[in-house]
Amino acid sequence: MVTSQTESESTSESTSEIKSAIQPAVEPAGGPGVTSGVRSAAGALPLLGHAHPLLRDPLAFLRSQGGEGPVVRLLIGRRETFLVTGAEAALQVLASEQRCFDKGGPFMETARLLVGNGVITCNADEHRIQRPMMQPAFHRGRVAGYAPVMSGCVRETTALWRPGRAVAVRDEMYRLSAAVVSRTLVSAPAGRQAAETMAATLPVLLQGMLRRMLVPLPWAHRVPTQANRRFSRARSRLDAAVDDVIAQYRGAGRDRGDLLSTIMAAEEGSGRVPDDAEVRDQVMSVLSAGVETTASLLAWTFHVLARHPAVEERLWAELDARLSGREPSFDDLPHLPFTKRILTEVLRLYPPAWMLSRVAVKRARVAGAVLPAGADVIVSPYALQRDPGVFPRPDAFEPDRWLPERVTPGQRQSFLAFGAGRRRCMGEFFGMTEAMLALAAIGSRWRLRSLDPEPVRPVPRFLLMPSAQSLVLEERTGR
Repeated sequence: MVTSQTESESTSESTSEIKSAIQPAVEPAGGPGVTSGVRSAAGALPLLGHAHPLLRDPLAFLRSQGGEGPVVRLLIGRRETFLVTGAEAALQVLASEQRCFDKGGPFMETARLLVGNGVITCNADEHRIQRPMMQPAFHRGRVAGYAPVMSGCVRETTALWRPGRAVAVRDEMYRLSAAVVSRTLVSAPAGRQAAETMAATLPVLLQGMLRRMLVPLPWAHRVPTQANRRFSRARSRLDAAVDDVIAQYRGAGRDRGDLLSTIMAAEEGSGRVPDDAEVRDQVMSVLSAGVETTASLLAWTFHVLARHPAVEERLWAELDARLSGREPSFDDLPHLPFTKRILTEVLRLYPPAWMLSRVAVKRARVAGAVLPAGADVIVSPYALQRDPGVFPRPDAFEPDRWLPERVTPGQRQSFLAFGAGRRRCMGEFFGMTEAMLALAAIGSRWRLRSLDPEPVRPVPRFLLMPSAQSLVLEERTGR
């Protein structure tokens, strides 16, 4: 089972640690001069800059900057960072002017602590080498072949469900996603243990990574506080599990037909076999992206549906009409448009990657502002996807806003749950296929009902997670 602190405990602990760590050591914030045409965000504190509001309530803080101009200057401690608050400016950074930017900045530098220099975090030059090596595992035909495995994992996850039982949905969806990744992308026996370890340790790791991003003081994270010790133990567990995976693949000496076998084989035409450190980075990238993002999407979906019975009824009607009680298959997915709109709307409201970061590799102009080479740049899909100028009633759950005839160019520009440009998530189709199969299979048989009067809360760690809250199982009848 995945265990984690509550949101309030996490925030309180992080804030107290940051204050004690920073106040004795950081020089007064000054940083580079303010770039011409860029407004500084209000509320910067001496020594901390905007780290305190970012730690206390980062989602609200990022949304609050939307009216301050397309680019806003922040300070994270002493570090000057530029927040992009407009969709057109965000697409310049991520796509149309991406040659001027690379993976980097405080968010990505911290991500490298966990996943190293894998395909998610590597620089542009490395990405040109790594992406073609991994892309075939996510082609449509290959994903179609994974679909029966995905469905089997859903059956196993729900096999012990019983009417009236309360289930921790977030934990259940972690287990489901871990099983899928370990049977499709990393299929050696040790892969299952590594994926389960990733699911179990991610909450602690993501919480610790957020602290490390907002407090860029390495010594502060070596102090033997309770949180730092938890982070070290979790990372050691995960490192050991991944090492077992690599050793098993090296020892087998055969192609298992999965993604990891492709990575470990000699690169075509070069004869260069990646060393264990390179393989480790790719395994960590696949596990972290494959487990966390889909688990988060499914957990959020069931919590949101529990609060919207009218939407739930429409979902059931679509599933019953198409499936008539049978298990969904890959060929059914194009015929479940409302199911897909539900997942898309959940991703709009709760994108797992709620913040992206880049670094300017050369002097760049963004929405009229000139950013110097070396500037850190942040894009928040969470804030952009709740822009009231683009999405009327931005906090409302309305799947039909994604009907083809209702989708606007502004919606397409602002929807960045999978990123954009060359670094757009290559596992998008894999993850959406898994999520649609899981939602269709579970929704055909089960209703998950909330007994808590308060809705689940977003917990903005390094990725956006739902707070721990159980839902009660009800078996659907009269299908």
